Amino acid sequence: MRGLNGGPAGAIGLVRPGLTRTRTRPPRAETRRQPSEPGRGRTARRAVLLWLAATLATLGALAALSAGLLAHYLVERADEELLTYGSAPLPADIERFALLDSSLILVLDARGRIVERYSGDRALPSFPSLTSERLESYAEHGRPVPVGTAYRALVVREAQAVGAGHEGTYVVHARSMTDSTSAVHELLRIELAVALPLLALVVVGARRSARRAAEERAEFERRLREFLASAGHELRNPLTTISGYAELARAGGAAYESMRQDALGRVATEVRRMDSLIDELVLLSRLDLGQPLQVRCVDLARLCRDAVEAERDCHPEHRVRLLVAPGEHTVTGDPLRLHQVVANLLTNARVHTPEGTTTTLGIGTEDGHRVIEVTDDGPGVPDELRSRIFDRFVRGEETRAAGSGLGLSIVAAIATAHGGSVTLEPSDRGAWFRIRLPASASAHDDRPA
Repeated sequence: MRGLNGGPAGAIGLVRPGLTRTRTRPPRAETRRQPSEPGRGRTARRAVLLWLAATLATLGALAALSAGLLAHYLVERADEELLTYGSAPLPADIERFALLDSSLILVLDARGRIVERYSGDRALPSFPSLTSERLESYAEHGRPVPVGTAYRALVVREAQAVGAGHEGTYVVHARSMTDSTSAVHELLRIELAVALPLLALVVVGARRSARRAAEERAEFERRLREFLASAGHELRNPLTTISGYAELARAGGAAYESMRQDALGRVATEVRRMDSLIDELVLLSRLDLGQPLQVRCVDLARLCRDAVEAERDCHPEHRVRLLVAPGEHTVTGDPLRLHQVVANLLTNARVHTPEGTTTTLGIGTEDGHRVIEVTDDGPGVPDELRSRIFDRFVRGEETRAAGSGLGLSIVAAIATAHGGSVTLEPSDRGAWFRIRLPASASAHDDRPA
């Protein structure tokens, strides 16, 4: 499919006004890559450490909670059984009853000596000896209590518990908690077995994140060094020129007046160039820092018409076409910055193409986004520049006009600040830039972003 001006087909169907076309997505397009920031690596590491700590704390809390709930449930069940069996006197033929494996019944005299013993399992752990004072205290309590580390026991006095055929002062109904303790430990082992792979995944993720953060930090430092070197070079050139012409302007005598005026004129030109460069650097810094835009409802169709008229008035030798698809073309954004986006793209097409080249500016809608396309029938973008076309201080070797190399990086930064994107699309002829901005309903309020 062909585009706005003999190039690739426009997704917004602007080859002929009113004609809508379905766009097939190109196989790939170069997009602006956001530079990393030095604090981002540290923030990522802190986030990973917090994530790891939160995971450990959560797993530990869940394990402790589940183990505690299970232990509490098993204790309550044992206490219910003890209260049920301890509420009635011992039957005379208790030997004929099949006691639970964890059950132990003791008949004690007033001194705490064992008179009778009935056990559900011979392998039960030994029951701790109890003094008469301890037996009296347990009997008054009337509820099951822990005895040692292996038993829960209910102590009942003779009048309430000892039936015919039994001699004693106290009856102790006890339940071994060995199986319950083993069940809790088994639960903890299962949870540990499940948690270890999760922790391993967290550690692996943390190491990868730390490695990625280190790579991003190194990449940012490299880009920062390149940026500082390029900025220093761009600022040094006008300063050198200003210094040289300032020396010429100091030449004395009326014979040097013409040369002096020419030197002062060149100084003023270089000052304006440096001022423009500084303004562009300040703008990029503000966009990188996320400083608010002056947001309002913007009619992109009117904005593009104004930009095209200004380009035609200032550079009549360069042909510029405007194609506007039918429909509404409003977005919520900063009109000054969005105008700068369109102006920069038109300027980029003009200074990088020979005279006689036609530039086409088109605007339409695609998938809930407003689309601005700038195409030309010039020589196009060299392959070696396509991957870094939106980087700062990137300029083609055959540029016909001097520039800072910040125009397209400003376009990308402004588009990103508006929640959109800019791409350099594959093209058989010329350059094809596409900007996608989120569409908005009509609005009339002015407010900061």
